[in-house]
Amino acid sequence: MLPTACDASLRGLSAVDANVAYVSGSGGTVLRTEDGGKTWQDVAPSGTENCDFRDIEALDHDQVVAMVAGQPARVYRSDDAGQNWQLVHEDPRKEAFFDAIAFAGDVGMMFGDAIDGQFCMLQSNDGGRTWHDRSGVMLPAPGVGEAAFAASGTCLVAADEDAAVFSLVTGGGPTRVITFGPSVTAASGAHHWCQWLPLQDGASSKGAFSVAFCGARGVAVGGNYSDPGATNETVATTCDGGITWIPGDAGGFRSAVVWLDEHSLLSVGSHGASWSSDEGSTWQAFGEVGFHCLSKGRDGSVWASGSDGRIARLVTVP
Repeated sequence: MLPTACDASLRGLSAVDANVAYVSGSGGTVLRTEDGGKTWQDVAPSGTENCDFRDIEALDHDQVVAMVAGQPARVYRSDDAGQNWQLVHEDPRKEAFFDAIAFAGDVGMMFGDAIDGQFCMLQSNDGGRTWHDRSGVMLPAPGVGEAAFAASGTCLVAADEDAAVFSLVTGGGPTRVITFGPSVTAASGAHHWCQWLPLQDGASSKGAFSVAFCGARGVAVGGNYSDPGATNETVATTCDGGITWIPGDAGGFRSAVVWLDEHSLLSVGSHGASWSSDEGSTWQAFGEVGFHCLSKGRDGSVWASGSDGRIARLVTVP
């Protein structure tokens, strides 16, 4: 566990390496460390004390993009490690609610809840400096009640960074994984293809909350945040790039998952964590402390964040 002086709910996390990481959350919280979490600096944009920063993405040590979920729905960008920020996108509509941002190089995608029968999707081709509306182009029409969960910033990820292919997982009604991107062309000619996920669904608190890929192998986690102890259908795995998925038990509700290496994974939720050594087929408990988010740095370091200002680093033993 790492000491922090905040008590915010931290749902945005981006680790650069073992020393530098950014974390964000409620109450206008945006923090940066450059000493492995020993100390944290408040680098939030001015005037954002009432904003809820649900996701943050560090492109390197200094370039960082921070997303405010809604009311107002905004995106800020900094080139100097949070010393100065530029407001690069704002959606004034009262229905606007952003869920997550992901980058594959300079290509960025930002997903938001549906408005007027279309998922909100924005695309950046310049590292988050400008954003263009791609709603109704990149994604299918939402099902009844279908949305994504702004729980960890990992409902949307780059599944293949080299090809700028992204994966999005949903819930709230239908529970699906949607693969899309500029280079994706489905048999229908669309820029996406979809598969149903064998996870809990059919209610606003149920669905898939996070997805992670390691080549053709993928793991999606979720469940029911209103019943975090329910273990059935809380994880699904694929070994063919997301064409077929097998349900499993991750030990309870989970909101984030990350690959530790080619075979091992770590997953966290509000009421505990679990670990798998067999590519997500089976899981065992990994402590009772709850977290919302996970992020893996470029050097393999793994960070977690959660409620009450909770931040931690994973300690590995040779």
